[in-house]
Amino acid sequence: MIERLQEHTANERTYLAWIRTAIAIAGFGVLIEKLPAAPDKSWVGLVLVLLSAALVLLTSVRFLVIRRQIEENRLDRVSFGRIEVLFAAMLALLLLAVFVFLLGLARSG
Repeated sequence: MIERLQEHTANERTYLAWIRTAIAIAGFGVLIEKLPAAPDKSWVGLVLVLLSAALVLLTSVRFLVIRRQIEENRLDRVSFGRIEVLFAAMLALLLLAVFVFLLGLARSG
């Protein structure tokens, strides 16, 4: 039996949710690249794919840190704050990129 199974499975569920989010962001970037009428679409698609790659990297680091803390029985809630603020900043950049993209579509169409 795995010790602290509930904490480990919660950590894995959170990790997989962030991975699904990153895949969706990358997919949206690829979709933007495929739109024929999109002005300046290449930079928006690239930004989205890069943000998703960074999200996967940061999420993986967070997962491993929390797993180690669970195994050592020393969950430190304070250390999560920095990474989660970084996640929020990345998502804000994503929303800004989508806004700029949609603004460009509205002006061209």
